[in-house]
Amino acid sequence: MSKASTRPRPTGAARRRAEARRQKRNRLLLAASVTIVVALVAVVIAVHVATRRSNPASQSVSLPVGTTAPNGTITTLDGRTVTVAALRGKPTLIWFVTTWCSSCQAGTQAMAQNLAALAADGVRVVEVENYADLGQSGPPMDTFARTLAGPAASNPDWTFGEASAALTHTYNPRAYLDLYYLIDAEGKITYVNSSPSSTMPQLLSAARALA
Repeated sequence: MSKASTRPRPTGAARRRAEARRQKRNRLLLAASVTIVVALVAVVIAVHVATRRSNPASQSVSLPVGTTAPNGTITTLDGRTVTVAALRGKPTLIWFVTTWCSSCQAGTQAMAQNLAALAADGVRVVEVENYADLGQSGPPMDTFARTLAGPAASNPDWTFGEASAALTHTYNPRAYLDLYYLIDAEGKITYVNSSPSSTMPQLLSAARALA
């Protein structure tokens, strides 16, 4: 005959406590898993949004290459009103920036270093603040220009100003922080990209093709 086990059987209360501990542990594991998944999704969304904003050339833009650049108004730093149509007759780079955008700041410094090369190919630069700085607070455009472009800010081949609300919406409906269009003398869009600090070689190549 086998000996009866001497280990005491757990009471009903002990079993309930053990079950409660198991359920609590499972709930904690589930909560941790959900937190990790939510964090990963947030990271993926943030990277996707940042990529779209910083690199519009990887997305379809509203004004494709080969189309005529729509007309619209720009107010220059000296108070003049300039239309896009009036810029025809000479290749023009229209660059939409936000003054609080780091790539715009770096791009303006890069533009100052390469302005002569663009001018040699007959290209003038018109750098405009997106209307109302896309609703964010940044330095005034004149301060932005003097600080980052230095002496080149007064170069006649480089105009600074602010785009009208209509012009901003037409050229930049997705509210990219940094977006430029290279337009030929006939008013056709020939190249679109962003962040001149990192895309200057491509921009200079596109400008040479217009010379």
